[in-house]
Amino acid sequence: MRDITNKFGSQKMWTLSDGAKLSEKETKGVISAYIACTACLSVYTDMLSYISKYPYGENKDINFTSHLNELTDIAIVLSCQVTDLSIYNDISVMQEIHEKYPDITVYCGGCLAQRFDIPLPEYVRRMDVERAENTPLTEDAFTKIDYRKPFWNKDLPDDADDLEDGNLFRHMYPLKIGAGCHGGCKYCTIRDTRGPSYALDATSQVQEFLEHDDVVIVCDAPSVKQIKDWCAIAEEHNKAISFRNVEPPVANMCHDALISLAKKGLLKIFHCPVQTMNEDLLKAMNRDAKATFEYINNTRKDLRELGVKVATNIIIDYVYEGISYENPSDAQMKELWDYYVWNPYFDGKFNGQKAKDRFEHYIQ
Repeated sequence: MRDITNKFGSQKMWTLSDGAKLSEKETKGVISAYIACTACLSVYTDMLSYISKYPYGENKDINFTSHLNELTDIAIVLSCQVTDLSIYNDISVMQEIHEKYPDITVYCGGCLAQRFDIPLPEYVRRMDVERAENTPLTEDAFTKIDYRKPFWNKDLPDDADDLEDGNLFRHMYPLKIGAGCHGGCKYCTIRDTRGPSYALDATSQVQEFLEHDDVVIVCDAPSVKQIKDWCAIAEEHNKAISFRNVEPPVANMCHDALISLAKKGLLKIFHCPVQTMNEDLLKAMNRDAKATFEYINNTRKDLRELGVKVATNIIIDYVYEGISYENPSDAQMKELWDYYVWNPYFDGKFNGQKAKDRFEHYIQ
């Protein structure tokens, strides 16, 4: 176990290095661990990296599996807490597992596990972030995690287009270059829930990039240097690349490098979360309004004109100081973006019944 302290308090959290001790069943020293991921690509890739480095756990006493049955000893749900809808979905998955197999010990991993202010069902234990930095992902690791369909599009076909709702980057090779974000967005808690921050030098991962097709660079908030370095590497090797979660100020500072890559047809998808297109709301969110509009009006426009697919995230139904801000229309969004996904505003205070009502309102 690890002692973890963050803005939400302090707790002892379980770790995969606890091995067979994670199970409450009587075992013969080796346990079966089912893993479900209902979280983002960053959390998913963390666990992929761990399993790639430790296919049977650090103590060689865990059999990871994407199949849940009566022989399973523990279940780990890699969770998200970006909205109360995602939290409600996470807890619903844990409940579903517990009700079907009450003898299985259920763990909450991912970001929700770090939210000590949000109560979890009494049968759920919290597990700390597990990752193996700078570890190429093995084909076998991908078979060990039940990567759940997005809760807002559970009927998503396995062969859906990259730009189908909820499918962005889902079938690409996620090359993890870092974790953590030190931004100051008022609505966000990523900086407190993603575990220790780190950033890798691009030169240490060139071989991994070259050995896999359809690579997307994954990081919670990649830096200017990281983006420029990866643009240069992709150009040097004449190999296509995609980027995820590049903030507007960073995207603008990398404009020339991105355009150079796009002109060669090597930039496939570029994801930049603008969150809103309302100047007053950007300021209320403590985001850089000037950089956001520079991105929308220039960098985004230039990339799209060169055939790059541009993607973003939008927060809807935002309320600040009693003011409800108008949402952009679908027509506005489709005019500017090839792919977008919305998240309803979440004030960070989780209420189970309210979350259930909102889930039914937005999803069902």
